[in-house]
This record gives sequence, C-alpha cells and structure tokens, in this order.
Amino acid sequence: MNRKAALLAVLLVAGCHSGGSPTATPSPSANRQQLLALGQQWVQCLRDKGLTRMPDAGLSQDGYLEFAGDSGFNWKDELRKHQDIIAACQSIEDSYPPGAFRPKNQFSADDLRKLAEYAKCVREHGIPDFPDPNALGEFDLSGTSLAGGIPAKRHDQADAACHTVWSGEVRISGGGGGKK
Repeated sequence: MNRKAALLAVLLVAGCHSGGSPTATPSPSANRQQLLALGQQWVQCLRDKGLTRMPDAGLSQDGYLEFAGDSGFNWKDELRKHQDIIAACQSIEDSYPPGAFRPKNQFSADDLRKLAEYAKCVREHGIPDFPDPNALGEFDLSGTSLAGGIPAKRHDQADAACHTVWSGEVRISGGGGGKK
C-alpha cells in the first residue's frame, strides 16, 4: 500500500488520527511547537486547495497532533472525496516525526465519550440491546441478544443514522459480532 493510501486508511479508521506506529509515543525531544506548526501548515495547505472547513490543528493533552472538527462537519468524509488534495499536501505529511499521532489502536477519553454516544444512538435507531463500549473502545456483544450477530439491514440503518456521532472504527467483540 502506498504512503497516501495508508495515511488515508489510518485517518478514516482512527477517526482523526494518522501516522505513527502502534507503539510510538511522542518523543520527549520532539518540539511540540514545531509539531503543531507542521499540523497547521498541513491544514492551511488543505484549505488553500479547497477544504476550507478543515479544522485547526491542535495538540492533545498527551502531546499528540490532532484535528478536532466541529460536530456539524465531518472533515474526514470530505477529505476522503479529494485524493487530489491529499496528494497536493503529501510533502507536509511526510515531514511529520514518528509518534506525532496517537497510535491508531488507542482511543482518547473524548473518543470513548463519542463511542458511548454512538452506542446510545444505535440503540435509539433499531438495535436496543447494543452495549456501551468497554475501556478498550470495543462493543462486547457477549451475553446479549446480539451475540450471534447483528442483522445486516438493522446494522446498516443504525450505523448510517449515527455516522455523524462517530465515523471512526467500530470494534465489535464477543460472539458472532458483526452483521449476519
């Protein structure tokens, strides 16, 4: 997979996070202000190329680069539609240091809050037994009526209705898990 495709996949799956290895942490020697400046430069490039609503770059409390959008605009969906813009700003992405982003398999406290909101939304949209996420950000279906799987039509309808709440990866564990 080329660098551009890998970055887009990580952005979409992680829901706001890209790059970095699964075990990387921000290097103490990395200058946080330089990292933030690179993030802002990437955002400005995207805006200059047409993604005018791209959110500002920021640093999480634990020092990772992040792009927190407002609730009314899903910048990841918009970015996915514009491979040409991603390519135009690729050189900036290539300059990010290792460990600039939260590892893709790690959810922040804000992510876990959004996943709980997603679960509530799914319950309200046709899957009343859908559980809250556990501390790992997984929806454990063990011991629920969904342990054998979620009917595809119900799953797709609920997921579409709740996409604005959480558009990142949805990890399901326990039993048959996903759609049947």
